[in-house]
Amino acid sequence: MNAKCRTTLRVAVATTASAAGILSALGLADPAAAHDTRVSSPARSAQPLTTAPRTAAKATGVSHARQWPTLRSGSRGPVVTAAQHLLAARGHAVRTDGVFGVRTAAAVKAFQRQNRLRADGVVGVNTWKALIVTVRSGSRGHAVTAAQRLLAARGHAVKTDGVFGVRTAAAVKAFQRQNRLRVDGVVGGGTWNALAGGHTGTTPATRGYVLKFTKNWSRTDHSTLALYRNGRLVKSYRAGSGKGSTDECAKGRGWLPSGTYKILGHQTNRNTRIKGYAIHLADKACHPKRGQRAVTRGDLFIHSNMTKDGASRWRGSYKSEGCIKLSPPDIKNLFAHLNKAHWPSNLILKVS
Repeated sequence: MNAKCRTTLRVAVATTASAAGILSALGLADPAAAHDTRVSSPARSAQPLTTAPRTAAKATGVSHARQWPTLRSGSRGPVVTAAQHLLAARGHAVRTDGVFGVRTAAAVKAFQRQNRLRADGVVGVNTWKALIVTVRSGSRGHAVTAAQRLLAARGHAVKTDGVFGVRTAAAVKAFQRQNRLRVDGVVGGGTWNALAGGHTGTTPATRGYVLKFTKNWSRTDHSTLALYRNGRLVKSYRAGSGKGSTDECAKGRGWLPSGTYKILGHQTNRNTRIKGYAIHLADKACHPKRGQRAVTRGDLFIHSNMTKDGASRWRGSYKSEGCIKLSPPDIKNLFAHLNKAHWPSNLILKVS
């Protein structure tokens, strides 16, 4: 239903935490983590993930001013899973369970010996650089799965099937645009670094629940809406916004303007042109192109194609008049998660 979004309400803006919140919640290391060194260099102590005790250490700069995460025994999360897939791609038998246990540590040490690195079982900057594999359209295997896992953890809707197809390429390009990387759809060193340990260029994570809409510039109806709790991904959904135009100032056909939105309210039985399940968003000024006048976009919702009683009238179209549109099963699933969380008063939406 290319429904016209309308209504008015209001909310409390959530306070943002430091960028370390995103890193720790995603299973990333402290940004100040020290890197591992080659055998010929003096060893530096490596910082653990936030799942282990944190100690002070000097940060080591890398290209794009990002830090590689430091992983060690006790670390957990999607970045550990990605490292395990990369070890598997290099021929090491590990469980890709996101838990840095004895087997993972042994595989890391074996890999380090093979590559003449200090065999301490800690994945730091030099181990990362030796471990990563460049993947692109047509690539298959564990290295592709590693990239897909990290893309999913960053809020992009991709299948973690180890096949670098059209959707994965689109997600990589979207991620590269967000992080001001060369947009070529190839996961090389800089993209691996940004996926694994770099900041995303977005606002730091907020404590509590946050919705994040990530735009797919190639296919606007293959964008992503993700729900995070304390920076950790809870669930992501395919979403659309607008009618195919990437112009944020085009009322009724352009997609949602970038920025942070207050959540003004939610309903399961809405009975205007937007019916059924709907989350009402605050108005937002668009980001005009040069020579274009800014306009305030209003009547904005996260919604689906439903009757007022929540029954599906879905026809498979993710297009809407400037709102965010989900399929009926997905918006019901999103409501279920937020119902369980008692619809936090500081819930916000971030659009990037």
